[in-house]
Amino acid sequence: MSVMSELSPSTHATTTDVLIVGAGPVGMVLACDLARRGVSFRLVERSASPSTASRAKTLQPRTLEIADDLGIIDRVLAQGTTNIPTRHYDRARVVSEAVELAGGTPTPDAPYPPVWLSQPTFEQILRDRLAELGATIHWATEVTGLQQDEDGATATVRTPAGQSTVRARYVVGADGGRSTVRSLAGIELHGTSYPDQRWHLGDVRVTGLSRHCQHLWASAQDGLLSLFPLPGTDLWQFQASIPADQAEPEAPSLDLFRRIFATRADVPGVEIRAAEWLSLYKINVVLADHYRAGRIFLAGDAAHIHSPAGGQGMNTGTQDAYNLGWKLAAVLKGADPALLDTYEDERRPVARAVLDDSTARLGAVMRATRHNDGPRAQRGLTDEHTTGLAIAYPDSALTHDPEAGRRAPDAPCTDATTGRPTRLFDLLRGPHWTLLAFGATEVRQTPSGLRTFRVTTNPAATGPDTVIDTDGHAHRTYGITGDELVLIRPDGYIAARRPTNDLATVLALTATNGL
Repeated sequence: MSVMSELSPSTHATTTDVLIVGAGPVGMVLACDLARRGVSFRLVERSASPSTASRAKTLQPRTLEIADDLGIIDRVLAQGTTNIPTRHYDRARVVSEAVELAGGTPTPDAPYPPVWLSQPTFEQILRDRLAELGATIHWATEVTGLQQDEDGATATVRTPAGQSTVRARYVVGADGGRSTVRSLAGIELHGTSYPDQRWHLGDVRVTGLSRHCQHLWASAQDGLLSLFPLPGTDLWQFQASIPADQAEPEAPSLDLFRRIFATRADVPGVEIRAAEWLSLYKINVVLADHYRAGRIFLAGDAAHIHSPAGGQGMNTGTQDAYNLGWKLAAVLKGADPALLDTYEDERRPVARAVLDDSTARLGAVMRATRHNDGPRAQRGLTDEHTTGLAIAYPDSALTHDPEAGRRAPDAPCTDATTGRPTRLFDLLRGPHWTLLAFGATEVRQTPSGLRTFRVTTNPAATGPDTVIDTDGHAHRTYGITGDELVLIRPDGYIAARRPTNDLATVLALTATNGL
């Protein structure tokens, strides 16, 4: 099946299963997921070309697990950097230097530490993956109208060639905080603006500073100033808080950034030579009333905007797309349409928690700054919560046991046929549901859309689709004490746990979701 529908020259109309509006990280993750599932879609972007502004720069461990599943983890790890230390200053004097990002040590069940990678680089990796999957981004294509009925939605789009329409069974707005899709769908944002939390941001070229670390200045008088080396580039991300008593912030400029550095840092031999991107950022904390209006869905910043503290923005949006993609594909292939209701039910509470958490973190950071405590300010930005690994859906309609709803962890194993090392993530990778059968009993006759693997501690076990839990990591991290079935959703969350002799119940659960 072709993943893209062609524009008809006679009618100037396109028909597709899913119209994705916005080709940032959220829209592209959704597109990659739909493409590998054989779902037709059209990915449109209002801008004429990709953005080069750094914006987000942290990929959290849970997002990296998504990158693993989508087949891009090696590229992300090759182009990103881990464990960048922060060097704290009192003007020109170095106070301390340490790695202060939580989750930096991989474990058998969570193999990826946070990775520093600028948003444009991550987007390029996703664009390359989309091209490999045979998909196309339609640039300079702006949605100007949107109407829906019982069977789908019709979007009016404007391109350099003129106006046309796209008819889709579903529409996903991944078009950012000023989402046109959200406005056209009649979904409102509610929340709070923080007029005293304003920042000058930019991508700059700097000489005289070591690129092995972030450089941070914090003082009660001036606030925070950070220069962060963007991996894979010769650029630095410039961040400077604007004093709350400054009524009208000065427009960002290279001259202003130089003056801020001279006032707050004044390190000899350092020069800000040029600026590639300049921005004035005002913090708003808002959440959409709904993530869905009929056949229209919102994801990423179109649905939620929050403080950058904790590095959650791009990560939360990526996880939105990953949650929605498999559900759209399942319903398009015959699953109960009620499955789509679980998208908002699962993801909106996560966004609500992220909004509250990131707001609290930023407040703590600024309080530490007012006490001239830069190290405490930096340490307050992240902890185990910000990794995304603790996100769970215990109250979801797709969670069928008290111990289900949480992320399915990784574990090192051995392939019983080849004797080679393998991981549980190797078994989960792909668009399928997965059934892990722990114990001695072999499970047969499962649907083709359900990959079944036997996980055993018996070192002499043989047979296809069998892995040996050599050191017992898999059994320990899943809490297995006997023969048990663990049903894992396509997005890597545990749907059910049942005794091995209750296979019929497990198969009934998968049948309701289109298998």
